[in-house]
Formats: sequence, structure tokens, C-alpha cells
Amino acid sequence: MKISYLPSDYIINGLRNLEEIQRKESSFFLRAVRIENDSSNKIKLTQYQFDIQRNSETLKSIMYNEKMIQKKAEDVSKLIEALPHPDLAKFFLGTAEFWNKDKLSLNDLEQDQETGLILEYFEYMDREPVDQLKFTVYYIENDEQKKEAIIIPIQHYECKNEYILPLRGAWIPANPFDNPYEHRRMHSQEFGFDLIKVDKEMNLSSSSGRENESHIFYGEQVIAIADGVVVDTFDQLPDNPAAGKLLPEEDLGKIIMESGYLPVAAGNYVVIEHLEDEFSFYAHLIPESLKVKIGDKVKQGQCIGLLGNSGNSSAPHLHFQLMQGSNPLTARGLPCKFNNLTGLEGEKVELVDKNFSIIYAK
Repeated sequence: MKISYLPSDYIINGLRNLEEIQRKESSFFLRAVRIENDSSNKIKLTQYQFDIQRNSETLKSIMYNEKMIQKKAEDVSKLIEALPHPDLAKFFLGTAEFWNKDKLSLNDLEQDQETGLILEYFEYMDREPVDQLKFTVYYIENDEQKKEAIIIPIQHYECKNEYILPLRGAWIPANPFDNPYEHRRMHSQEFGFDLIKVDKEMNLSSSSGRENESHIFYGEQVIAIADGVVVDTFDQLPDNPAAGKLLPEEDLGKIIMESGYLPVAAGNYVVIEHLEDEFSFYAHLIPESLKVKIGDKVKQGQCIGLLGNSGNSSAPHLHFQLMQGSNPLTARGLPCKFNNLTGLEGEKVELVDKNFSIIYAK
């Protein structure tokens, strides 16, 4: 039996310090697993076991029976069928191909057949973070009970540079990494988030309507989070006509044919390379509002474009993420700490990790 997994080297722990109860919350995604029968015999999968561990000691175990294994395999097949464009698979997995759809099966695997699972999310709270996930597959081969296990490292990631928020003033983060059902399901967006602002009556837009200009923060200056070099941009996608209204499908189809899926998802964007192979990504900008081009050197706090409503966007906002590479489809998402943030009561904030909280960037 051969077991492969994504991310292929280690899992990044979305670690949060819960100071009020003196605990640390470990949260992490096992993005995908492929189980391949490399034996000449037929095998039957009977159980999966996940052991959340620290220092090789199991702290929590999770078991999947045969019925659940089958459901996980069906989910893989459904996902592959639902992602006809290679770029869509990259959003979820970081790669266009992981499973061979022609060899997929369920619990019973003939020689060279495979199965797997996708998007397994784990949380564990303790005084110290966890450091590995043990995954064990139990199966029957020639009427004999067998098992195969792998160890997947879990690591905490510390930013290599000093960063500031890409917007100034008070903002509300939407869908940061404490929400496992939105950005976190995507490979490069795992620790990304959206930023929006409300008026004094707590409305996203004025009473005049849902037009882009009615949102008080439409057109705000987006700034570089640190010194760096611009390595990629896109600036030609029209804004969506209004909140909740996307461009016509024929227009989007033309963009996909000419420029791939990324602009349709991200709209107009900028990618900046910083020191130590960290890259920042700013999406949904106003068309032709970019103040930089590929090759430009930028300074921390420099305006790079204006907040808009382009791409896969339900209303004006800025999508931001830090990445371990320049390609927003395949680069790994990274947690990003900021040194200029405070919370609602003036407390220091480093990680943007609380959905619909209020943060202030000095």
C-alpha cells in the first residue's frame, strides 16, 4: 500500500494563543490523501484512524468505519468531476493532478486502484501545540488483517519579515482562518482573509443602494505590507456592476480563455515578493487603478492600487493573503503577523484570526 498526502512535506498549524484560559488552540487541514494498492492482491479497506500527537504521544484519536471511508471516496470523485478546469483543482490542492480519476475506487481496491479523502480539518486545545498527525489505514488482504501508517509533521510558522496591514484605519476581517469553511479550504488562501468596513450605523453601504460607489470604503488605498518587488499584476478586469451582481458569463469565459481562471477569481491583483521567499497577494482591485507594474520596487506603506469589486466578489472588499511562492494558485498559504494592529479596546493584535472582529491599523 502506498499513502501520499497534501501538503506533501508538513502541515502548518493555525495556532492561536488563548491567553484568558492559558491554552493554545491547534487547528490544521490535511488537504488530501491518496491510498494506492501497489500489491498484486485485492485489498479491502476497513478503517481509518487519525491520531493527533505531541512528542509521539497520542492526545486524541478519530476513527472512520467502512461506511465513512466510502463516503470520503465518493467526495473525492465528486470534487474531481466538479473541477473541470485545472486551475480550479489548484485552488483546492495546489496542484492540477493528485488522484488518477480512471483508477478511483471505494473500499475495495484491485491492483493499482486508488482511493482517498479530502479536506480533513482538526482542532485540539491544550497547554502546548501538537506536532504530528499519525494516519493509519486498516485493511484486509488474503483474509489477513493488516495496517499501514504514516506520520505527517505539524509545524508552527513564523513570518520572516515585519508586516503592516494592507489598509489603514478600522476594518472588519471576514473569513480568516478561524472559519474552516471558506478561505481555509483553499491551498494558497488557507490563512487569507477579506477586509470590509461599515459606517456609523453599521451598514456596509449607504442608503443609496448596492452600487460599488455606495460602499464607503470603495476606492480606499491598498498599501504594500513591506518592502519588496512586484512580480505579478492583472489590471484589465471590469468591476462587477454592483454588490451581488457578477459580470456576464460570456465576459468571464473570454477572460478564462485569454488569461486563465485566476483573474476571474481574484479580479485585478498585485503580487509582491518580500525577503525570505514570502509573497503578498492583494485581490479585487479597481481596474486600471494599479500604481505599480511588474519589476517595480515598492516600500512598506506605498499605495499599490485601489480597493474594488472585481473578480469573484460579492461586494467591494480587499482579499489579502501571504504565500510561500509567487503563484496564487499553487503557492502555499502562510499565517501573517502584523505589527501595527490593535483591537476594539486598544489591545495589541498580531494575527487576523477572529471572524467579524474589529481591528485598527495605525
